[in-house]
Amino acid sequence: MNDYFGNDEYWKEHINKSLEDDIWIDEYREYFNKSGLCLDLGCGIGQYSKRIMEYGYDVVSADISNIALNKVKEFNSNIINIDMRKKLPFENDKFDIVFANLSIHYFSDKETKKIINEIRRILKKDGLFIGSVNGIQGYEKIKETAKVIDYHYYFNKGKFIRLFDIQDVEKYMSDFEIKKIDEKETVRFEHKKNYIIFICKK
Repeated sequence: MNDYFGNDEYWKEHINKSLEDDIWIDEYREYFNKSGLCLDLGCGIGQYSKRIMEYGYDVVSADISNIALNKVKEFNSNIINIDMRKKLPFENDKFDIVFANLSIHYFSDKETKKIINEIRRILKKDGLFIGSVNGIQGYEKIKETAKVIDYHYYFNKGKFIRLFDIQDVEKYMSDFEIKKIDEKETVRFEHKKNYIIFICKK
């Protein structure tokens, strides 16, 4: 993977844009049913961190972007800079929830499996991995400019991107008990986005 995210290119471009509210987790509030410790992995500017804190959780907000983390610091002092391609800097069985909204779909098959294994490692028994990934419908938007690297994995405009169908999610989450998979559509930075949400139990 190149240094698109390591060099903070995404938030250099997007930090002053208006981010539409799409707090889809409110629809799944029953899964956030007790206080505990949550890792928001790839938290961006922290709109989900803030909501999960409102649910009553202690939240560790983690991202590779210092630009984004400086925004998160305005309401959560518990932040950490993480490159999720590396071993996550947490002990086993630490978190009640690991939450990852649109943050684990930039990686090769090998890296994706490694990241998900790391997430499983740091979750407590019966802990939940909740998140979302880009849907395969997004290929229509990038097909003129994207280079195919591997199955459902592309290089487009300076960054790698993985697109998922439901079968992909089921495959990558096969070591979990899958509680929910739903397909969604939203608008993000003025563009339509199709994505898949998942809720999995360790």
